[in-house]
Amino acid sequence: MKWSYSTHTKMRRCQRQFAFSQLIANPLAKDPERREAHILKQLKQLSTWQGSLVHEILSTVYLEDITAQRPIDPAKLAVAAQHLAQRQYAFSAARRYREPGLSKKAAGDDYCALYAHEYDQSIAPEAVAEVHQNLALCFEHLASQKEFLATLAAGHGHRAERTLSFRLAGAMITAKPDLLFFAADQQPIVVDWKVGESETSDYSRQLLVYALAIERCGYWPAVRAETTRLYEVNLLKNQIYQHTLTANRLDEAEDFIYRSVVELEALVGAGTSQGFDLDELEVAEHPTTCSYCTFMPLCLRHLEQAGRAEEVALVQGRLW
Repeated sequence: MKWSYSTHTKMRRCQRQFAFSQLIANPLAKDPERREAHILKQLKQLSTWQGSLVHEILSTVYLEDITAQRPIDPAKLAVAAQHLAQRQYAFSAARRYREPGLSKKAAGDDYCALYAHEYDQSIAPEAVAEVHQNLALCFEHLASQKEFLATLAAGHGHRAERTLSFRLAGAMITAKPDLLFFAADQQPIVVDWKVGESETSDYSRQLLVYALAIERCGYWPAVRAETTRLYEVNLLKNQIYQHTLTANRLDEAEDFIYRSVVELEALVGAGTSQGFDLDELEVAEHPTTCSYCTFMPLCLRHLEQAGRAEEVALVQGRLW
């Protein structure tokens, strides 16, 4: 069994959404419903798309600049992000993500599937323009963080989205830090890029999982989790948080993973990816979960087939 922080958040947000995303969706399955679930899994709201564009440029163009020890050029990064946005928007508007046999790998970084295009919702030109403006703003904010940029420049071994894994409670725990590198004293440094407006989200657990993964993945035997420096960088809000890391907090993070793995085992114990019983799962508690769920058509159809008319009405009420 595999576990990641994103797996945990999906499971907690909605068990049915988790099942469609993690257990049912499969681009190679012969079952058309499983292939359909895979397509719906790719759909993004504009805000999510905006964040993915920033992450893509940071993990490619900007990473190349760091590695080559070039100073940050926010205008260059913004242009690269905006050109990528134009290509991806055109790809999605043409609904090319539904072309038979076309994989994400074959489409390359042009691949994009926007929720609004799938459900024939209009996207105001002003909304697209705002995405382009926010892309430029994010890189301008990054360029303004001189002390933080000096920390990045002084490091070595920069790697973006490197998968780290270790075993705990019988599960394979996986983590993929946005940016991982080492200071001159070999102290690991993790950067988690955020592009959002939320004032309430707490990502400390996610970053603590990264610290545990760095220590236990086996790549750096001499490294200890306690020495890791954890930065959460919200580029849209121009805010940087350095999360406190103590032995007690790491113990709490390990306990959190253990409890989540137990919960996950109880959930998937109802079946496998080949025969998961959706009828045993409840609909989400929060209305916004249903309102923004990309699996809405499949979920409603399964509820109707299971004779759960009251829950269908509940979900539709949240949607409309």
